[in-house]
Amino acid sequence: MFAMFRLLCFSIIVAVANSANIFAIFSVPSISHQLVFQPIWRELSLRGHKVTVVTPNPLNDPTLTNLTEINVSYVYGTVSLQFLIDNSNLMPDQLVSMSVDHYVKPLIESQLNHSDVMKILKDNNSHFDLVISEMICSPAFGFAYKFNAPLVGMLSFSDLSAAFLAIGNPLHPILNPDMLLGYGKQLSFWQRVMSTYSQIRYVLRYDYEIMPELDRIARKYFGDDMPYLGDIEKNVSIILTTHNFITSKPKPTVPALIEIGNVHLKKNVKLPQDLQKELDKATNGVIYFSLGSNVKSANISSQLRNVIISSFAELPYTILWKWETDHLPGKPDNVITRKWLPQEAVLAHPNVKAFITQGGLQSMEEAIYYRKPLIGMPFFADQMKNVRSIAEHGIGVALNTDTLTKEKLKSAILEVVNDKKYKEKISELSDLMWDQPMSGLDTAIWWIEYVIRHKGAKHLRSPLLDLPLYQYLLLDVLAFVFGVIATTLGLLYAAYIYTKPVIQGVVGKNKVKSN
Repeated sequence: MFAMFRLLCFSIIVAVANSANIFAIFSVPSISHQLVFQPIWRELSLRGHKVTVVTPNPLNDPTLTNLTEINVSYVYGTVSLQFLIDNSNLMPDQLVSMSVDHYVKPLIESQLNHSDVMKILKDNNSHFDLVISEMICSPAFGFAYKFNAPLVGMLSFSDLSAAFLAIGNPLHPILNPDMLLGYGKQLSFWQRVMSTYSQIRYVLRYDYEIMPELDRIARKYFGDDMPYLGDIEKNVSIILTTHNFITSKPKPTVPALIEIGNVHLKKNVKLPQDLQKELDKATNGVIYFSLGSNVKSANISSQLRNVIISSFAELPYTILWKWETDHLPGKPDNVITRKWLPQEAVLAHPNVKAFITQGGLQSMEEAIYYRKPLIGMPFFADQMKNVRSIAEHGIGVALNTDTLTKEKLKSAILEVVNDKKYKEKISELSDLMWDQPMSGLDTAIWWIEYVIRHKGAKHLRSPLLDLPLYQYLLLDVLAFVFGVIATTLGLLYAAYIYTKPVIQGVVGKNKVKSN
């Protein structure tokens, strides 16, 4: 009995010793971003860690006694990604620069001015063992300086050039072009030229314009004693980035870049009773149509909306459409609308035959898991690249909203539903995606606790971060090689010029003697 008591006490002491005080800030007001991170902060709190999270989408779960959520949901009304949709033809460096002005700056300042966040900022006795932050909201990295704590970065998408620069991961404009370019697997010659040009512009602009501006914002809240924000960013312990091999090509990664996937999948989600009945009786088949949380169907142009409606009206299927207002003008009889839908539960229903998507990463992961072929209709950001990958992997059809017609949309839906190759291919890829040694959530938690246990992960830091650009690009080596070649050729030429008269004299004398 006494031995059991001692064992229990020891277990309690170990549990307390292994628990950590974690501060996390997930700033982006988009449910698709938050859904990826929610299971992580939930699981950390369940494991005994004390977690404080700044989020626009709190879980509000009273059973999570170790979790404190600072609700910043009001930011949904302060920023919009419409500028990215309207300017999707700009270069990546231009889009990122615009994002700082129109999105990151007002977003992060609004959250840092929240009374509960300010209380933490002003409390000199506040202590945290770890800071977790989204990589696209860099000013929040200042919390790592304030608490003198290691930093873990997170991304809800892959292939972001800024994250690669922060972690010292090699950037290759041909093998892994910036996701904002929207290129596919194989690049044409001009795409390779543009990708190289784009990367040079991005690196220069990020280092000399974007990061200094982000640093200026951070200093308003963390003080002028704070190290340069770019240096804090480059000392991030690890970056956890959502990834799957469908939307992102295989690439070399440094140890501190950890790829996770399928973190947000809940499974066994139930449909509302009324919707369950609607889908059950749709034995002819259901086409699910959603443009995600950032692109609103209600905001698309009337021309595009009419093209979609006229196409749906001629289909023999029930259409389930995520439409965000009470009334859809010209709604056909075979269309059911809802302002919000439990997407996993919809995709799990056996009568759903295909999914029309904007190409969001989480939507694609869900479709692959539930083996539903896709019709891609992208609008901005990584959606272009993701939708292109749908066609490249043979799991659906890619459409262009700029040139979309009723016939093209109708033809694409009928092809995806009736041609078995799409269903077979997405089932094959689903098997591959889920054949993993660890789940994405378990991988994320293990690495976060690894950073906590070792108070950082400096030993994983890429040596690339300490190399000057000219050394990384081998400019000094190339200059030396070309210098040696030029010097050798110069000496040979000088020797030839110097000895030319002598050679000509000897040759001339030999000719006279022979004559």
